[in-house]
Amino acid sequence: MKAKLLGVLAAMTALAVGSTAFAQLAYDDASDAAYSGGFSDSSNGGYGFSAWTINANQGTGFAGSFVGDPSSIGISGMSSSSFGLYANPDGSGASVDAIRSFSSALSVGQTFSFQWGVNWDSNGAGNKGFSLYSGGAGGTELVNINMGGSAAITINGNSMFANYGTAAMTLNFEITDPNTLRVYGIGRDGSESFDDTVDITGSSVDTFKFYAEGLSNDNGDNRQPYFNNLQVVPEPSTIVLGLVGVVGLIAARRRMAK
Repeated sequence: MKAKLLGVLAAMTALAVGSTAFAQLAYDDASDAAYSGGFSDSSNGGYGFSAWTINANQGTGFAGSFVGDPSSIGISGMSSSSFGLYANPDGSGASVDAIRSFSSALSVGQTFSFQWGVNWDSNGAGNKGFSLYSGGAGGTELVNINMGGSAAITINGNSMFANYGTAAMTLNFEITDPNTLRVYGIGRDGSESFDDTVDITGSSVDTFKFYAEGLSNDNGDNRQPYFNNLQVVPEPSTIVLGLVGVVGLIAARRRMAK
């Protein structure tokens, strides 16, 4: 009996570690039926997140959100149904924010990740990027990842990636302890890597924002950012401990039955 239970545990552990779906605490992507009518304010697909808040300021130009195909502007490795933002032209004051909160603030061992696709830089004074907050979007900004008018992508004002490329990036944010957020990923050239930590002492990681502002439209839609596959997963050891508890409960019930 013990050998059989250990075999069951081993199989379940392999399944848990090998299957992202098994482990997900939160997930959403633009192919969800909730976005069949578009991606707009109050849209709410997937699970584990609050509804989206879209703040679009047209200025003298155009700004908004949509579901589209990143490959149409040369970005590879993303679904043909991905979230997108537009805010153009440069100097128009056009801007758009796509804000969302986690249903529960991230805890130690949990990792938030998403795909981010950008092709051409923002040009001029434009910017596009992502921010992670404590205390809502009006609270403390813990992380800012930004691309302005060059190939450079920065994190909190420091270099993150330097090269051009068209591959979708998967960026990961892991709370390794109550004071530390690990940020890691591969650049859009497919080879650059980044892996560093951010001090989050006393902070609750609860909200994120994607944004675009003043993007030049001198080459059509090539400067628009896309993002997709948002998810939160626990550390593998948490899953294994949970499975150990389940197997132990099964064993105890069998002993009682005898």
